[in-house]
Amino acid sequence: MMTERAVGAAQIRVMIVDDHALFRQGVGRLLEAAGIRVIAGARDGREGIRFAASLRPDVTLIDLDMPSLSGVQTIQATQQVRPVSRIIALASSADPLESFRAREAGAKGCLTKTARGDELVSLIRQVHAGEPVLDDTRPTRVAAPDTAVPLSIRECELLRLVAEGLGNHEIAQRLSVSEKTIRNRMSQTFATLKVHNRTQAAVYALRTGIAALR
Repeated sequence: MMTERAVGAAQIRVMIVDDHALFRQGVGRLLEAAGIRVIAGARDGREGIRFAASLRPDVTLIDLDMPSLSGVQTIQATQQVRPVSRIIALASSADPLESFRAREAGAKGCLTKTARGDELVSLIRQVHAGEPVLDDTRPTRVAAPDTAVPLSIRECELLRLVAEGLGNHEIAQRLSVSEKTIRNRMSQTFATLKVHNRTQAAVYALRTGIAALR
């Protein structure tokens, strides 16, 4: 006989979007055992978008690292065809920038694939209930920089390239300067923003819109 908690959980209809069949099956068994109904497993982003429109899941789990259509693109498209579906992004690594991009795309929560099963079940119930998710992902703990800091055109260009994921050598080639110059500019810009690494600088560029400048 099902408990009262299991009956309530059974009302949550979940779809899993991941390109690894074994992962989909494993997570599916885990959720079913917790009384959560898995209505579909999609092998890629495009299939997931089609299923979201036709099956109308309550919560959708989306792998961020998929071929063809990325996880972030899948999240954005899923939000368009099924706006009320609450999305949880599944990250392969504890990358703050990856988590930030998933949230900006519309994910309600983000969890690494190395998380425990009970953490995933708890997060699904949280986002389904519309509860605020304060620490569903360890990677999101990135200090928010001061968005009022005035920056030069040169510094904005540097941040935009950092947000694109370019290394110092690639940035130096793009700007036609030496790597030593880029390292010096990077240090000065980090000091101006009061950030400590490239990830925090990239998050700043994304939050303030600098990354979109051309």
